[in-house]
Amino acid sequence: MLLFQTALLAAGFFLTAGQQPVAAAGEKLSTKIIDGKKNYGIYASLNKVNQKKGKKTKKTKKTRKSKKVWKFGRKMASTKEFKLAHVQSQSYKTANGRRYYYVYIDGRGVGYVNEKAFVRSKMSLVKSVSLVNDTVDSAGFNTDDAINYVTDKHGSVVDNGLVKKSIDRISEEKPGHWLVTYRYGKAYGKVPVTVRGNAREGITKASVKPGKGGNVGKTWFPIELAFRGSYSAQFFPHTYWGTDKKGKKAAKLTTKFYEPNSLSLLAGSEETNVRTNVQGLDVYGQDMVTTNFYGDSRASLDNSRGHVILYHLNKVSTYALQYMPTQTLNFYAWKSYAANIKVSPYIKLGHGQSLGSTSRYIYELANWNRAQKPRSNELLQIDKKTMQVNRIWTFAVSNGSRKYNRYFLNADVIDDNTVVALFHNKSKQRYEFWKIVRKGNSFQAKETAAVSGNLISNSSQVQGFTYNVAHKCYYIAFNDYLFKIDAKGNLVNYYRFNAKREVEGLASYKSKIYIAMNKRAEVLDSNMAK
Repeated sequence: MLLFQTALLAAGFFLTAGQQPVAAAGEKLSTKIIDGKKNYGIYASLNKVNQKKGKKTKKTKKTRKSKKVWKFGRKMASTKEFKLAHVQSQSYKTANGRRYYYVYIDGRGVGYVNEKAFVRSKMSLVKSVSLVNDTVDSAGFNTDDAINYVTDKHGSVVDNGLVKKSIDRISEEKPGHWLVTYRYGKAYGKVPVTVRGNAREGITKASVKPGKGGNVGKTWFPIELAFRGSYSAQFFPHTYWGTDKKGKKAAKLTTKFYEPNSLSLLAGSEETNVRTNVQGLDVYGQDMVTTNFYGDSRASLDNSRGHVILYHLNKVSTYALQYMPTQTLNFYAWKSYAANIKVSPYIKLGHGQSLGSTSRYIYELANWNRAQKPRSNELLQIDKKTMQVNRIWTFAVSNGSRKYNRYFLNADVIDDNTVVALFHNKSKQRYEFWKIVRKGNSFQAKETAAVSGNLISNSSQVQGFTYNVAHKCYYIAFNDYLFKIDAKGNLVNYYRFNAKREVEGLASYKSKIYIAMNKRAEVLDSNMAK
């Protein structure tokens, strides 16, 4: 069995349970949203069959004629089991006046379901948006960011560009209140947006004396990689030793689990294609969340969108998830994994690396890593129960005046009111650590530490950042390097690995550090926080 599995994935051969159904009406592959308030069966097949002939009647002494009737095949599952899975369809059959869609769940074909199981002609919007009064913000707020999804009359998610909005962008230059309305067919919604009145909110001083750091060495850029890895299945854990500043083996990374290659059909639009091109990572208890994009370059676009995926770590296997969505996993094993993976709608994520979470929420600082002009920082609150954006805030952190805004490319979340953010001050060759506290809808900022130097001398971008609460220290990841900075901003140690793979997200929980690596997508952990 093991050799068979290896051959399948090494060849890139992905099967789906139940290929495109025969004699079904085709349409564009789209995402469907399961209505969690309802529960419908999902059946392996739906076909017209001959009804058995009836008995002769006493009056006519004739046998009733047989006729064709619709009949379902075996019941495979119920929709309530997959209300937060990624559901797709591209065909349906019309039976007894009702459409029954053939659905793919997390990329695997499952069967037919009544279209009443989907959220139809509805939209999901954020509850509210609160914007900082930022006189130098050149972008303003894009009202598309407030959309989780909009569906048509058959439950298919539609492109946000087709949704009519009363306002496209809202400037942060002046305080005020707006009520933005959204319409698509019979779907309608509204979102209150406020620009706060305090023009000096977040203006403070960056005056902390930097701790001892320096320029330790150079790292490679992705284009220089000698080894990119592959999507072939892995059957053994990776172990990477990091050598410290004294050249000793001091940090051990070991595979926690390998992520699935895809949670969708490998086709369709960016919105409906869920691949594990990971950019961000966070862990809270047994919940691990990642930000995922259609392709490597998509995260670097302005207003980039993607999916957030939540895994229950105590319910997933080290190796088996690599076989989603193929038939290599038997159906019941596959279903047990799918039940412990949640996929968000196609939402605004920015670059995706500034990810954090708490027991109830996921937070994403939705930034643009190529921004040149001043901008405020946009913070999304995503509800773990629905995997949808609940609220949006923007905040600004400025040194003395708005002209010296801090735009954060990396951040971590400590609790539901506290963000720790990293700012690379290139002109002064230092990294600044900021604590941003939310009180209601307002934010207060304080520089808590700084470390001198660029750490990496060839200006490679940071690939991951986290704050370890248990040991009160910061970790900054570059491709080959992981730096440990104490609470006062001193470089305590650094570890160099030879994985020759990009780090794509860094997290900590209690005494553990978690690192995501790309190609193939894999999470490793270590006790180096001790």
